[in-house]
Amino acid sequence: MYEPLWERPSTVGEVEAILASAGDRARLIAGGTDLAVLIKRGEVRPEILVDLGFVDGMSRVDVGRSGERVEIGALTTHARIARDHTLHARATALAQACRTVGSPQIRARGTIGGNIVNASPAADGAVALLAFDASVEVRRGHPTRGRRAPVPLVEFFEGPGKVALARTEFVTAVAFNLPEVGARSAYLKVGQRNALAIAIASAAVVFEPKAARVRIALGSVAPTPVRAAAAERLFAAEWPDATDRAGVIDEVAAKAVDSTSCIDDVRASAWYRADLVRTLTRRALTRLCV
Repeated sequence: MYEPLWERPSTVGEVEAILASAGDRARLIAGGTDLAVLIKRGEVRPEILVDLGFVDGMSRVDVGRSGERVEIGALTTHARIARDHTLHARATALAQACRTVGSPQIRARGTIGGNIVNASPAADGAVALLAFDASVEVRRGHPTRGRRAPVPLVEFFEGPGKVALARTEFVTAVAFNLPEVGARSAYLKVGQRNALAIAIASAAVVFEPKAARVRIALGSVAPTPVRAAAAERLFAAEWPDATDRAGVIDEVAAKAVDSTSCIDDVRASAWYRADLVRTLTRRALTRLCV
């Protein structure tokens, strides 16, 4: 019978010490909505499970004194993010994305840190955070304990299930600057059913009217969540002087497909995913910009 050693640290420093000592023998567990499934299937059998649920200060939503930057602790649940008033008002796409994660039970247990580290191309919270230019706060266990420089989320994802994180490193928070006052954002996704659905394709869009700028992130259409950089540049070039704004939105939505590398799988075909990217991006831009 599989019986791992459980460690229950109460501080970030204790987590660092455990990882420095245990190395590859340890795995971190938070909400457990992903790792518990892998253990049950027998795909992983860590000798030591480090339960982060007792660590102080990692379940929080902090808005800076200026009100322009927000930091979310890695253990903050999707449910808490979805109901946070500041995020609902200033980072709507993130609140909407977390509201679509799994069932109410999953949202109550699953954490934003786990959503990021799991590195699924379909991760709802990760797609939304990418649209807000979020960065990841990382701590080291070994060989050098302490804080690592923040990693931009766009650089953090390296492939399906793979992130720029050593086994003895762990995520403590994710942070981003809130968009300008008056900005609007939205998260849209399509799945095979209305509830408990992994996205066939998803789009998070942030529109800043004063800057005439959009940020577009896409999910389930590449090996990792991606930014539609070419589409963003096209919007910045065309939008300020546009007389046919619906036409610009159509062009930008079509350009967003260039950032994808859609594949055929059991959930959808590549051409359908590409069509969904155009449709979801167009719908979000129309909702936010017109």
